[in-house]
Amino acid sequence: MSAASSGPRPQPPLAAPAPHLAHAPHTLAPPAPRVSLDVAELPDSVFGQRDIMWWGTIGFIAIEGFTLVICAFVYLYLWKNFDEWPPYGTLRPSVGIPTLQVALMLLSLPLVAWTQRATRRFDVPRVRLGFWIATVFNAAFVGLRFAELIVSLNVRWNTNAYGSAAWLVLGTHGTLLLVELVEVAGFALFFQFGAPEEKHFADASDVGTYWYFMVLAWIPLYVLCIWGPRFIT
Repeated sequence: MSAASSGPRPQPPLAAPAPHLAHAPHTLAPPAPRVSLDVAELPDSVFGQRDIMWWGTIGFIAIEGFTLVICAFVYLYLWKNFDEWPPYGTLRPSVGIPTLQVALMLLSLPLVAWTQRATRRFDVPRVRLGFWIATVFNAAFVGLRFAELIVSLNVRWNTNAYGSAAWLVLGTHGTLLLVELVEVAGFALFFQFGAPEEKHFADASDVGTYWYFMVLAWIPLYVLCIWGPRFIT
């Protein structure tokens, strides 16, 4: 091999830039226009499905409603495993106190509707009065529920499967009554001694939504647990 062939190979010449790009200016793309939205005309507080807290209340209702459905299915499942319900030797539930409970619950619905209308008018005196009366109603509900469990069912929770199922249904719904009592009493105290703002009226209105659920959910359970053992075998 000759000495000339052992040296470094020559590199090919670089291609010249295209004529139309040789002197092209280096410019940045213009920034995108900023989008602005005027929200000055939007209300400071809204009610119903326009309020995010209303959706939270609906979610809570869905969870509690599903829980009550499960309790009812447990009651029915155990019922079908017995030839007689309540089992032989167990008294049927009394109807007096549970019927009074239902009557008071239904009687409270016009009050709740009246209070909700007052919240939409931002009427502090009427909202305050409505919550105090609702607190009395709710306290009566809780007291009657204890009486239903101790007196009206005529069975202890650990006596048999029927007693456990009946206590499960009434006790689970009773937790709703307790939670609502704390909430309603809290709003009554707040509107009595606090400084309510517009946003608080929407929250107060949502209490009525949950109240309707609490009352209306009990009607079929009342029929199932109190009257069912009397007419369905």
